[in-house]
Amino acid sequence: MRIVRNTGYIGKRKRLARVSALIGFLLLGSTFLMIFKPDLVLIAYAILFAGFIVFNFGMQQLGKWSRSPRNDELIDARLKTLPDSKYTMVHYAAFGKRVVEHLLVHPGGLLVIISRELPGKVTVKEKRWRKTGAGFTRFFSMSGPQLGNPTADLEADVEAIEKYLEEKELGIDIYGVIVFLNERVELVAEDPIYPAIKADLLLPFINAMEPDNTFTNKDRDTFLSGLSQLDGVEVAVAKPTKRPVKVKRRAA
Repeated sequence: MRIVRNTGYIGKRKRLARVSALIGFLLLGSTFLMIFKPDLVLIAYAILFAGFIVFNFGMQQLGKWSRSPRNDELIDARLKTLPDSKYTMVHYAAFGKRVVEHLLVHPGGLLVIISRELPGKVTVKEKRWRKTGAGFTRFFSMSGPQLGNPTADLEADVEAIEKYLEEKELGIDIYGVIVFLNERVELVAEDPIYPAIKADLLLPFINAMEPDNTFTNKDRDTFLSGLSQLDGVEVAVAKPTKRPVKVKRRAA
């Protein structure tokens, strides 16, 4: 599998994570200077709240972008046996103002991959997601990986890619899948809008996708060539369920 990675974007996110964590720490620390001044109590609470939010955001981002392996590297490792002549993985490509973190170009079209790395029990019913667990332990996990709404993220990615395809006048099928990379996750899915799977099922999922004879090499090259305007590009070759759900097809 051929890999195209936007290293410039990764570097920016790492710097943002470090700066956010530092600013949050400084804000939290500054409140201790105010506890002995009663007239500054309300201001101290406001700074404490802001510092808590900024610090937790920074720690979340540090965990996502500074750890090794990152999510993109974990996905690459899972898919390393795919032939590079037919499969290209693009990480962190910008489509307008939207950065699509993981996009696989395959013989059947495009596959948007939304990844999550949190452990524990996760449930989804249609497009409603929930991370279950003791309420008090959630407080201590605020600086760790967050669930958010993977379905909403996937829909936003698809919309951004659709606009790009429309501009390029390309008719390419778009598929979507939500992948949980942590081996300690317990996933319970009830009629999800998009397939939600664990990491060990990602390769079988992709292998089950049918090719599209109308998706030519020229279409693929045209699509990929437009993604060359990146901050920094790393190109490499990775060496060696449920059926896919089509999101939408854009007519040329």
